[in-house]
Amino acid sequence: MNNSTTLAEIQSKYQNCNLLIPAATSVQINPFYKCTVMEVVPDTSDNSGDIFKVGNTKVGEDRNGNAVYVDVFSLAKPLLMKLATAAGIQFHPEYTTVTRENANTYVGKAYGAVRLPDGTFKTHAETKRICLDDEEAKYRLEFMDKSIMGIRDWKAAKSAADMFKGEWHEDPEKLNKWNKPEKYYVIADCDREKYIERSILVNMTLLRKTASEKAQTGAILRVIRALLGIKGTYQLQELKKPFAVPTVTFSPDYSDANVRQAMLQQGMSSMGNMFGATSAPPAALPFATEAFADSFDPEENLDNPAFVSEHSADEENYADDYRQEEPEREQEHREPPAQQETGQEESTGYFCDECGKEITERAYEYSINKFGKPLCMKCQKGAGK
Repeated sequence: MNNSTTLAEIQSKYQNCNLLIPAATSVQINPFYKCTVMEVVPDTSDNSGDIFKVGNTKVGEDRNGNAVYVDVFSLAKPLLMKLATAAGIQFHPEYTTVTRENANTYVGKAYGAVRLPDGTFKTHAETKRICLDDEEAKYRLEFMDKSIMGIRDWKAAKSAADMFKGEWHEDPEKLNKWNKPEKYYVIADCDREKYIERSILVNMTLLRKTASEKAQTGAILRVIRALLGIKGTYQLQELKKPFAVPTVTFSPDYSDANVRQAMLQQGMSSMGNMFGATSAPPAALPFATEAFADSFDPEENLDNPAFVSEHSADEENYADDYRQEEPEREQEHREPPAQQETGQEESTGYFCDECGKEITERAYEYSINKFGKPLCMKCQKGAGK
């Protein structure tokens, strides 16, 4: 099942829900990495919250020589966060913080990283400083200009007209969406100071409550804009096209034999880095046919784990026994050569109940647990049948 079929099934099943899954197209660029292009479609409706108007710009003149203006928009936080998720941007938790320099200043810091299509990482750090004194001065200048030059936002102008004295004017050079001259409201001199002070009070009250969060969010959004190369403003027709965000993920193609071999070598190398270099595992012994089994004495190979595992009913118990037996074998290798050459071995005191042959302590414990009586290796085979 391909990606388009899967997405279509999800959309049909959850057609009554607001899906937040962006469309994606994946391409295996090499045996180890996959490039995925995520498509994020902005919601350009008036109250969507994905974009906000920042003004207008002149794009030319009409046949009558009048200037033609179009609205320009910027990406808001919800859309920027969706783009960051699609791009896989990650923020360092220790360096993405907000601090308070003094009673009126907050500083937000953000440090983010994104993987580029070539597999390398791009990092970026930004700060956002909010000083309440500076913001108050900025608000004062803004509302002073609006009171003199006119309030052009229709909703804000209508609300101001209901509260303060003033006059309505028309701008013939700028047309609204109904193709009529744009109206704006100019505050009267007697209410101008009252309008400015009230506007500052409303905005500063809200800012004091959210200054810390705004500083943090501002730094994060700056990082997202920088890492993805997002423009400051877009025209509406530009925002009606989806944003395509390519990402690279580690996705090995396990059907490739070279990939499997490389992954195995990487795993062995990782184990060596953690626990130190280890010797290569012993090669597996050939399958013991009946002729091969009759050509050697099992008692002489009892300590070899390759043979003991064939008679162990519980592999986990055998693994524990093998780990306990390893120090004993190491001790045998550390014995002086003279003692090994004499051939003198201390008697174990254990004998097979069937043939009377002396057996090792290990064979004794195993046969007692398995068969309820001491047996040598040959007699264990007969008892197992």
